[in-house]
Amino acid sequence: MFEKFRTLLRCKRLSLHLAAAVLTIAAAGIVFAQVASAQNTYRITDGDQVLFHTTYATDPAAVLQEAGLHLGEDDTFTTETGNDVSEIRINRLQTVTVRYGDRTVDVTTYGATAGEILDQLDIALEEGRLETRQDLETATYDGMVIDLLCPSTELVEHTVFLPHQTFYTIDPSLSAGEERTVVPGSAGEIRYTTQIFYENGKEVDRVDLKKTVLKAPVHAIVAQGSDWHHSEETWSSPGPGTGDGSFSQDPVIADNTITTASGEVLTYKEKLTVEATAYSCEGYEGITATGTRARYGAIAVDPSVIPYGTEMYIVSNDGAYIYGYAVAEDCGGAINGNRIDLYFDRFDECWEFGRRDCTVYILD
Repeated sequence: MFEKFRTLLRCKRLSLHLAAAVLTIAAAGIVFAQVASAQNTYRITDGDQVLFHTTYATDPAAVLQEAGLHLGEDDTFTTETGNDVSEIRINRLQTVTVRYGDRTVDVTTYGATAGEILDQLDIALEEGRLETRQDLETATYDGMVIDLLCPSTELVEHTVFLPHQTFYTIDPSLSAGEERTVVPGSAGEIRYTTQIFYENGKEVDRVDLKKTVLKAPVHAIVAQGSDWHHSEETWSSPGPGTGDGSFSQDPVIADNTITTASGEVLTYKEKLTVEATAYSCEGYEGITATGTRARYGAIAVDPSVIPYGTEMYIVSNDGAYIYGYAVAEDCGGAINGNRIDLYFDRFDECWEFGRRDCTVYILD
């Protein structure tokens, strides 16, 4: 009876061991299935493009295909396994062209800098002999062009002829339709010294270093009868103070130059329209704000608009006054903004001038 009970107890224990073993195997199968079905995340770098792709695939080529990235025949990739994210870096073959004038050479690379490409070709840059505008630290890309430049300069002199103009005035002593040449005209000459800049033998820029007036143009003056009508040429009106029947030649202002009646050629860089008044120190010696003696040509300005020392040429917009050459040396309490005060030697000249709009030509 005791032996029968012990045998039965052994059978129950064996059944419990078998059940435990089955449970252990089943649990292991579940864990294996979970491991086998885990997804992987990949960080894919393709030049400037970076994307993340999560997949069950473990083959990098399959991962790239799933991500829609196609490799060329010569493209490669590298991989690096991480704890959470694995890296795939695509190396695409690039063709970089180095150009010198009409000659070119192609270099293939999987990524470099412009400077490294030139080093591969054993090209040494030297300022003034062989240069490039390309930043040498710039990363290469497919289709990149690196231009090599051979700079050079040349100094040349050339002469420009300035055509004269013809001015007309009325002479009451002449009959209608009759004319008389008072001053015959002649062309002027300016000699320029110019620096020309070349790159690979082609001109890219030029700068005038010096301008010498060899001969100022002499503008022709023709007197005509009072009934003469002329529509195409330039007419010259008499200047102030010519009540004796004589006339004065106006300045010729064109192409940033001013040719005075004496033939002097001035160049200007800017012009301003201003309101001008007049003042005088008749009877005593005045001193300007800059410490100079008040005199004709030393005018008052707003220094914030026209700085002290600025040289200029001034004419009234109505054509009645040619004030001429002037220098900004004085100021005044009412002279603000685009206003100037012109100095005259006598008070009666100031009254005669009054208040007028003028053009100020800022000289070079």
